[in-house]
Amino acid sequence: MADEIGRRRIIGAAAGAIALGVAGGITLANQQWFSPEETAEQETKPVTADLSANSDAQTLLKWFRDLPKRQARRVVCGQQLDDITAASYDHIVEALVKRTGKHPAMLGVSVRDDWKRSDSRILVDHWRRGGLVTVDLHPSDPWNPNGGADSAWVADAKARKPDLRTLLVTSDSSPQRNAWRAQLERVGDLVEELGSAGVVVLLRPLHEGNGSWFWWGQDMPTRKTFARDLYRDVFFYITQTRRLHNVLWVYSPGASWDGPALSYYPGAEYVDMVCPSRYDDDMLMLGERTGQSPYNDYKDILTTGKPLGFAECGPEKKRDGSWDSRLILKQIREKYPAMTYFHCWNGWQGAVMELARLRFTEELLNDSWVITRDEVDWRQMAGPTTSSRPTTTSRPPKPTSTPPKTQNNPVIRPPVTR
Repeated sequence: MADEIGRRRIIGAAAGAIALGVAGGITLANQQWFSPEETAEQETKPVTADLSANSDAQTLLKWFRDLPKRQARRVVCGQQLDDITAASYDHIVEALVKRTGKHPAMLGVSVRDDWKRSDSRILVDHWRRGGLVTVDLHPSDPWNPNGGADSAWVADAKARKPDLRTLLVTSDSSPQRNAWRAQLERVGDLVEELGSAGVVVLLRPLHEGNGSWFWWGQDMPTRKTFARDLYRDVFFYITQTRRLHNVLWVYSPGASWDGPALSYYPGAEYVDMVCPSRYDDDMLMLGERTGQSPYNDYKDILTTGKPLGFAECGPEKKRDGSWDSRLILKQIREKYPAMTYFHCWNGWQGAVMELARLRFTEELLNDSWVITRDEVDWRQMAGPTTSSRPTTTSRPPKPTSTPPKTQNNPVIRPPVTR
């Protein structure tokens, strides 16, 4: 394992140099990073953080890595659902199709307490029609007895936060740990359900951990958090305890208001993609404007050598429907060319965020750089034997019987890095 990780770190360094070259406009067509023999050897080795990831996951990651080399169709268009229900799908996605004639290439959902297995049929249908799927865990606060999705946000970002290490599988049992493990099991259930249908999941756990606004985020009095350990705990739970290998692992920092984007980067061996969130009326990442931050988020994230994407994006103040969605591609094209996807959030509390209600969405989706669902072509790399080729159906499939829940999963104890 150590030798394998060491080899992957060398490859990651080369990939980082390539990414920096692309961002800087350097022509790399004539560069030879590996000998032909080394290149052939690398093609047969896992490229994913999970060394046992299935072939579709590995092919999809290779596809993302190659997107910035393209002249056109190089940025995936994504849209977040409000929840995993037909009503949300109709309101957010079908409205977009009615307006533009196009589906978003990527569909995203958050795993919440009220999620049911039958809801995943919406994601399965999207995948079978050629689309991609991303899932984030938006966990309730285990220390908040009232729970609920809103409890993820802390009332006072400056207040001390509990020690996240008490939630790890290696820790003693407690009501908080039990509450967290139940939420983690729910995520595993969804990944398992989707995997049984051939879906590769871009899984985004503990997003924006470098910020102070979530219970798992940075503790401002000490400027610390053990979100890194909790992320690794999720990784080991999914890949080894549940033995689910249909996942690409997404590290998703927030803007560096409270700490650098890579403050709690869990390590290259646990990450496939680095995809920050950014809400800004001009779609500028933190560090572009003088005096905003001592860090430059884009340049910092490029150093990982991982594929990049905007895991969340939208306006900061213009949330009345007046925001020009074309700014997303304008800034990617001019400032952030390594970005492989953008994922627009849904509206909340009256905010207009979804593509279906933004200005100039037609022009955005028809941009030559944008990939919509009908233009996703990673399966061509996988060849005709891939298990996840899209099928054509006229309507989303009806709910089927629920598969049995995984029982008696063995406990895998990941190492905790202090």
